[in-house]
Amino acid sequence: MNSKSMGLSVVMAGFAVFFVLTSVQSIEDTAKNRFGTEVTVLVAREDIKEMDTLVENMIEPKVVPSNFIEPTAIRFNKKVKEEESDFQEEVKKLLGNVALVSIKKGEQLAWNKITEASIKTGLAPQVAPGKRAMSVLVDEITSVSKLLKPGDRVDLISVIDIGAGAGGRENKVSKTLLQDVVILAVGRNVTNNLARKVDFDPQSGRTRVKSLVDFDGYSSITIEVDPNQAQLLAAIMAGNGNRLVFTLRNNDDVDRTALGVSRASDALNEGVRLPASTPTGGGK
Repeated sequence: MNSKSMGLSVVMAGFAVFFVLTSVQSIEDTAKNRFGTEVTVLVAREDIKEMDTLVENMIEPKVVPSNFIEPTAIRFNKKVKEEESDFQEEVKKLLGNVALVSIKKGEQLAWNKITEASIKTGLAPQVAPGKRAMSVLVDEITSVSKLLKPGDRVDLISVIDIGAGAGGRENKVSKTLLQDVVILAVGRNVTNNLARKVDFDPQSGRTRVKSLVDFDGYSSITIEVDPNQAQLLAAIMAGNGNRLVFTLRNNDDVDRTALGVSRASDALNEGVRLPASTPTGGGK
């Protein structure tokens, strides 16, 4: 093949590439005009069952033409990759929400398919994995004048009658059993957001919890405990004369203090002696 033929072949190949690129661009332009510009939506990475709580590995991005987007789909107005901060920030807003309906793998996530956990979705989605929800009867005194509300953090003191129901202050001891426990509900008033929602406070390393409106018409408080704590509380509540008292703490207070057992007589300073009773009549 001479140089002239070689040059002609190169020119023809160049024209061919140009026509291919032009044709591809024309097809892309036609597709955009017909189906819309490609954008990113959030879709289910796996099948999500009704009432499942959304976690990070359930969600992934997918590029689709804008005409194929569902009306309430969670979307970006551009192409977004999974490692980009825009995608990660949007996913964080969804974590802890609950699926109202079953969502199939690859199906677009939409605002009408999910909701924040509330009394409508039941309490179960709000209980952290490995934890249990447990209710305790309260009154004005044991519940800080019923000023407690969902999302508050409390300590729980047990007052136990060690005299087998014999009564008397000396037969009762108190002990702080649980510290920094989250309240899931007061009566049937449930927290508006999950306690385990991924919205961490950098100072405490703990999730923030929003409460519903103030409500004091309740006779029980539901707290989140582990199975061992639930078993211990059940045994205490079954005893006659035993009592459970809540103390309210600041939500930013994460300190835990080692406390011993207390009796009513501990209020007396060491060394103080009560005067002996004076006999009546017949005394010299």
